[in-house]
Amino acid sequence: MRDMLVLRPLSPALFRAGSLLTALAALPHAWNLPLAVSGGFALFVLLRLLLWPRPESAAPTWLMALLLGVSVMLVIYQADLSEGRQFGVTLLVLMAGMKLLEMRTRRDLYILVFLGYFVLVTLFLFYQTPALTAYVLMVATGFTALLMANNLTGDRLPLKMLGGKSLRMMITSIPVMLLLFILFPRLDGPLWSLSLGSGSGITGMSDNISMGSISNLSQSEEVAFRVRFHGDMPPPAQRYWRGMVLWHTDGKRWTRGESHAPGTAFQAESPAVSYEVTMEATGQHWLFPLDHVLRPGKGMVMNSDGELGTPRPIKRRFTWQGVSAPRIRGTHLSHREWLLGLQLPDNLSSRTRRLAASLRGKGRKDEDVVRAALRYFNQQPFVYTLQPPILEGDPVDQFLFETRKGFCEHYATSFVILMRLADIPARVVVGYQGGQLNPMGGHLVVRQSDAHAWAEVWLADKGWTRIDPTSAVAPERIEHSIVTADYADGAPVTFDLGRASGVMAGFLRNMRWLRDNLQLKWHYWVVGFNSQRQQNLLDSLGMPKLTGYRLGLAASLGALGLAGLIFLLGMWRRRPPADPLRRSYRQFIRKLEKAGLEIPPSIGPEDLGRLASRAFPARAAEVQAIIRQYIGLRYGPNPRREIISAFRSRVRRFHC
Repeated sequence: MRDMLVLRPLSPALFRAGSLLTALAALPHAWNLPLAVSGGFALFVLLRLLLWPRPESAAPTWLMALLLGVSVMLVIYQADLSEGRQFGVTLLVLMAGMKLLEMRTRRDLYILVFLGYFVLVTLFLFYQTPALTAYVLMVATGFTALLMANNLTGDRLPLKMLGGKSLRMMITSIPVMLLLFILFPRLDGPLWSLSLGSGSGITGMSDNISMGSISNLSQSEEVAFRVRFHGDMPPPAQRYWRGMVLWHTDGKRWTRGESHAPGTAFQAESPAVSYEVTMEATGQHWLFPLDHVLRPGKGMVMNSDGELGTPRPIKRRFTWQGVSAPRIRGTHLSHREWLLGLQLPDNLSSRTRRLAASLRGKGRKDEDVVRAALRYFNQQPFVYTLQPPILEGDPVDQFLFETRKGFCEHYATSFVILMRLADIPARVVVGYQGGQLNPMGGHLVVRQSDAHAWAEVWLADKGWTRIDPTSAVAPERIEHSIVTADYADGAPVTFDLGRASGVMAGFLRNMRWLRDNLQLKWHYWVVGFNSQRQQNLLDSLGMPKLTGYRLGLAASLGALGLAGLIFLLGMWRRRPPADPLRRSYRQFIRKLEKAGLEIPPSIGPEDLGRLASRAFPARAAEVQAIIRQYIGLRYGPNPRREIISAFRSRVRRFHC
């Protein structure tokens, strides 16, 4: 049998609602797709609303064929064909816009609604934030209401009824959704790891530096990663997040060594610290563990320098486990490392060499040379600034003797040069230092403004030892984060001491911490809910044996059972409510029976009135009044609610 309703022309209300919801579904993709593609979709919408605003009219066939060719060209030349995510979404969005151009009948609206659902789902291929999820649910509720409206025979849109019904459907589906989310067998990675393609997030941390590179990065408030400790949080002086180790320099630029031997597990000489890092997408391989990481985790690689990374670039936010110790046993210094640790550029100035010679002195031990260099930075008029002067020629010489204004990379690289001139192997380490405690969630937030560089020197009895020359100039840097602001050239850095100035500033700070905590919880329990977290949750719920096929069976049976229960509850709620008028009349009969009156089962109201009046002559007038009012309400026009309420009050007051 053919459904004639699908061939019925659209009403103006359905046409406008479909156009609006389709535009809302595609709107967030304006940040994901090339500008030409977003502009093409917007052009399709405007053409329909301006040239063919009535639902019975639509774009002509020749124009649709022309626009199809233009859309195909846009997809080929604007979308990245090697990246299936963007290519597929570009095609889907443009096809939705073309469907809107040709929409005439209710059948067309059905197709447009289902295209809209798919457009909404593809938003999660780019972002998985709580705000986007709420937006998608809101627009999906609108599409569901539109789908129901498309099945009504009339042309009116009862918005209150449709919106309420659609919202109830979405709410009643939540229990089944949660059950499937918890029990459905998981992949090893997060659910959204299926969203392939290059990530757009970039930390800015590189495997090479020059004077000024980290100071530029440190002016960003973007989050690099978040850390949750499984125990006490280490003090700020131990919060060094190790990144890359830089050995070679040409006097201006520092780079990593050419080859690295695979690392083995280090031996801790202090209590180990266990923690969990949730890292933002970077497009790079590097991880930043707490110095010093003892061993690489699953799916990670570590080299002999203690650098930790992943085999593939990090293109999505993910969480990994780490175990580190503030102190590790000294390792052997190889001949290669000795040579690399003493490598010097050719163009060092004579006064830089004289300074190093004076630091070495006569008969000084290596530890004394290190302390002498730190005293030099502390006692001379050095300034810790985010806006250092531009250095040309020999940057080390200019910084040490002329400008004396620099950021962490200036102090770390200059310190390493001085140590090497003093015949002490040394190297530069870049990463992050510090982080701010989120009081709402108890985790540490490490931002790009916490980017840092420090030095490591080889001491015969201690091995590689961390030395942070910045602490000699600005010791506050180790305890507090930098305040990002527009500093004047050479202006000293100011630090965030955690004291909000005013009630409003404190409120805004707390709101930022709350938002940050919600983002981390959302990633932990939703986006990053992998097989390990699923098993931990099931163990805590007392279901440790739900693994493998048992998990899939439990998900299927549980979803079917819960859906059936929700259906039965819905059917029970649909039963017609008890008639308040009939309920009060039965209460009147029970009162008469309790007073001793025998009432036949099939007696009508008028006969009941005569029988009760003869049995209780003193209450005859009240009995007749109740009977007359009941007959009028039962068999007369639809009574008002207040009249029924008055009848019920009269019955409650009646006594034989």
